Amino acid sequence: MSSLFVYCAGGYGKEVIEVARRYNSLHGCWEAIHFLDDVCTEPARHEARIFAFDDACEHIGKHGGEVVIASGEPSLRATLRMKLQQRGLRLGRLVDATSIVSQPESLSEGVVISQHCSVSRDARLGCNVSVNAMSIVGHDVVVGDDSVISSMVNIGGKTVIGRSTYIGMGALIKDQVRIGEGVIVGMGSVVFNDLPDNVIALGNPARPMRPNLEQRVFK
Repeated sequence: MSSLFVYCAGGYGKEVIEVARRYNSLHGCWEAIHFLDDVCTEPARHEARIFAFDDACEHIGKHGGEVVIASGEPSLRATLRMKLQQRGLRLGRLVDATSIVSQPESLSEGVVISQHCSVSRDARLGCNVSVNAMSIVGHDVVVGDDSVISSMVNIGGKTVIGRSTYIGMGALIKDQVRIGEGVIVGMGSVVFNDLPDNVIALGNPARPMRPNLEQRVFK
């Protein structure tokens, strides 16, 4: 039987591997769950073996497997996704057992949904999207590839969020808003109006404060 690899063994990785273990206990998809990490030299962490990239590729080639990405940085998620695709590795999906997804078929490959989330009818999550604990994705919402929805975010119906965008903890997004690509919405912000591409927006109401030149959330 194949293995699941959680790509990145840091803080978010330890959360994702717990989601993976709960998922596997219900569905029995994988014989083992491991970490994959490009910089960590430890042999194991959180009761999981850590593989270097080439070793993980070799293991998957022999035994089968798939990967989910556990980085909270949208630009890094995109980079790692492309790296995996170049080696022909497949992205898996994870939905925590405590979350409600109206249409699981609307989740693209690589989507990770953590505990106590709700994804409503006709919402569409793009490739490699991460939805963190206790977040609500309303009906007909579209979230672009590699984006990160932090914990306790509420996204109103028919909102469109561009690729590689980060929505900070506790943010509230009004229905039918359009948020561009490469945007950072700050923690606790309230978005009433559309936001253009590549800006950092903060406040209530949220306003663009400066360009998102570095394309990095965590510094």
